[in-house]
Amino acid sequence: MIRVNKSKQELENDIRIRRDSLQTLHQRLKKTSDNFQLWIMGISTLSGSIEVTKLTLGLNDPALDLTSIFMASVTTLIASFMRFKDLPSRMEILVKASSDLTNVLKSIRDAPQISVEMVEAYNECLAVVERSLYPDQRKEFFAIANRGVLSITKSELEFKKKLHTINEKHALKTTDIEAGKSNEIVTYGASAEDDDDDQSIQ
Repeated sequence: MIRVNKSKQELENDIRIRRDSLQTLHQRLKKTSDNFQLWIMGISTLSGSIEVTKLTLGLNDPALDLTSIFMASVTTLIASFMRFKDLPSRMEILVKASSDLTNVLKSIRDAPQISVEMVEAYNECLAVVERSLYPDQRKEFFAIANRGVLSITKSELEFKKKLHTINEKHALKTTDIEAGKSNEIVTYGASAEDDDDDQSIQ
């Protein structure tokens, strides 16, 4: 006998919020990583352009040398900061954890009722989230994911309501024959006159 204080729908919503919180954090980290990469690319390109300009024009201005050194230092500093933050590894952990939760979420949706395996998978999801997020991150991103799920659910309900209204508006009316309110006799196949004509021909 399995005793769970949550229904199947509540388990699904709970895991969905946790999965979305992981994806939200991953999206934020990816945006940060992409911004750093763009800065490195931009500074490196600008530094290379300065060096090419110096060689082409034969310039020996010490200010240009200092500018190149400064840009190279900034690039190294940004790259070191990215390694310190360990963004690629953190994003990889979040992707794997999000994938695990998505698989469990699918199994819950496909299951007809709560089972032992489902409860064990749910508990494992809780552990995965706790390993992937710090307490302050769980508080922040759970709130963001919860608002997102509520917004999506509200949009789905509004869509279903509008779809139901459209179906009612454009639904074909039931004919009297289909409703059984007509005295007309509907026959299928050849008529009696056709049968007489066939006999006369023979």
